[in-house]
Order: sequence, then C-alpha cells, then structure tokens
Amino acid sequence: MNHKPKLLIAVDTYYPKIDGTLKFVEEFVKRVKNDFDYKLLVPNYQNKKDNSKITYLKISRFIKSSGYTSVKVFSFSNLRKIKNSVKEAELVFVQGPAVLSTLTIFWSRWFKKKCVYYLHVNLWEFFKSFLVTPITKVMYKIAKPLLKISLNLCSLVLIPYQELKSEIKHRGIRTKIQVARLGVDIDKFSPVKDKAQAKKKIGLAGKTVIGYVGRVSNEKNVNILLEAFKKLENQSEMALLMVGDGPENQVKIFKDTNNCKVTGFVNNVQDYLKATDIFVMPSLTETTSLATLEAMSCGLPVIVTKVGFMKNYIVKDHNGIFFPKNSSTMLAAKLEKFIREEELRETLGRNARKTIAYSFSWERSINKIKRILMEVYYK
Repeated sequence: MNHKPKLLIAVDTYYPKIDGTLKFVEEFVKRVKNDFDYKLLVPNYQNKKDNSKITYLKISRFIKSSGYTSVKVFSFSNLRKIKNSVKEAELVFVQGPAVLSTLTIFWSRWFKKKCVYYLHVNLWEFFKSFLVTPITKVMYKIAKPLLKISLNLCSLVLIPYQELKSEIKHRGIRTKIQVARLGVDIDKFSPVKDKAQAKKKIGLAGKTVIGYVGRVSNEKNVNILLEAFKKLENQSEMALLMVGDGPENQVKIFKDTNNCKVTGFVNNVQDYLKATDIFVMPSLTETTSLATLEAMSCGLPVIVTKVGFMKNYIVKDHNGIFFPKNSSTMLAAKLEKFIREEELRETLGRNARKTIAYSFSWERSINKIKRILMEVYYK
C-alpha cells in the first residue's frame, strides 16, 4: 500500500461559523481521503471533544474581530495541542490569517515541517476597511508585521487569483506564490425549476427577493444594502433576505427592519439562493467571494462592488453589474432596474451560470491543490 502523507489542516474558523474558508475546507476534505492521512486543528466553538481526526482549541471570550472569537493565545493546553499536532504531521496546510494559523506556522518552522499557506483573506485590505476604533487600529499594527513574518516562514503561499500576487509581493513577502482558484459545486448550486415553490419553502411567497449571503458585519458593507433596500418603491412586495449571522447589534438592525429576513448560519444556503431573484454583494473587501460564485451558479443576476477577484470574473452587463462601494442611491437604482426588467435579469442570470459551469469547479481546483501539496511534500 502506498504511504499517505500525514497532513495537518489548520483552520482559523469552524462550525457553526460557516464562511468561505470553511466551505473550502469542507470540499477539500471530501476529496483528499485517498491521498492524505489528514487531521484538522480548529477553534472549539461548540464545546466538542477531540477525536481521531479533529483537535479542538479553546477560544477566548474576549478577543473578537468582526464578531469572530479567537483561540486563546495564552493557553498551555492550546500551545501543547498545536505543538503536538505539528510534530506528528509530515506536511502542514494552513487556512488563514488569524491566531491559530500564525501559531501553527511558528511551530512548523520550529520542527522544520513544510508548511503551505492558503491566504483566504487580504488582511491588509480587510483591516483598512474598518479601522474605525482604537482597538482595530491596535490590532492592525500587531497583525500587519505578524502576517509578513508568518508568510515568509512558509514553504509556499497559495492565493485564489493572480492579481493578489503583486499586492503580496509589495508587502514584502519573499515566499514562493502560486495561484489556485476556489470553486463551486455546480450540481448543488444550480438554477431552480420552480422559483415560486422555492420562495414558499422559506416563507417568502409572492415577494421579489433581494438576497445576500455572508457575514452581517462592517467589512461586508451590509448597511449600504439596507439603506438601498429602504429606498425601493413598493416595499410590501419586496423582501431583503440576509443569509448569515454577525455581531448581535448589527444583526438586530436588520431584524427590526420591515420585510427583512435574517436566517443566521444555515447549512442549506442553496435553498435560499434558489428563492432569490437578485443577489447583492456590497463588500468592501473580498478575495474570490464564494457566495457570489454560488449565486451565479444558481443562475442569479448579481450586483457587486468592484473588489478582489469579482472585478475579473464579472463582466458588466453580461453576467452581472457593479455599483460604487458607498453609494446606496446607486445600488437602489441598479436594483430598481433589475426589478423592472425581468428579461435583463434572466439574460444575466443565464450568462452567470455559464461562467461558473465553464470556468469554476471544485474538482479542478482541489485536484490542482492536491498536486501542489504533493510536489511540496516530495521536494
């Protein structure tokens, strides 16, 4: 029997807080069982016990970023678990950037283990988007040099799209960089045959549904979406569908808004997308935006900000449209146009589906990443 390399996958987020990073890990784990003897190292948000495949780390009740709690830094238990997990591994695959991934990288360096870093978030842009309080400014001053140091300690950095490469090099990263796209399950996220039934299923029968999927938080710029929604005519015929969760004070604003539904974290995102007529991603900072890819895969017309990889795979008036980041008035105008012109929605939605079906696939993406990891392991 061929030897399967022992792969440690360190992830800064975990259930129930589903985001793009965790979605990637879910799809990756499904497809690597025959290639790697993998183990996961994750935050313990649900008070779970360690098992043969997963090691859970204690979380801090005080340190938060955009609603996310961090693992405890000053915990002997956490440090011991990270140390032992890295020591047992033959290859380390980090999903970052945050505390857990940074500590894992330092232990990887200590034990001279090869470490591959998948940069899911442009941290420099992320912090720049909401440096509004003294604590976020302090966090940025700490995180900025730490990210540079940790990336330069890795064997390889993976990024989801080419343009991010120049940004990383500009920040002083000397480690080798390769591009590995994210993907979509195009069978799971597919156009719905009966939109009316899909709306009925989630309690929004008869409504024109404007949807968003992701964190309900500052860096996602969701308040602009709310402002735009309130400017629309015929409010009683509309519904703003927010699929996700976030800081309680921000979520409450949406829950208190008429004709607005907030789902919290859900495992069946596809059911909500299939009930949606128009998808909006108002984010100030994105890399790939898996949520947008999934919406497009469902055949939805999308309205997005021109950030990250979205500005490359979305072609204006072909498979989506753009709006200025901080203009709720312009967003409202784009929404009104889509609401009035059903044929335009259908055309852009069909083209959006074709874009994903032809250019994005989990199989293709993860097969490439598996090859890259094997090359690093055997090098």
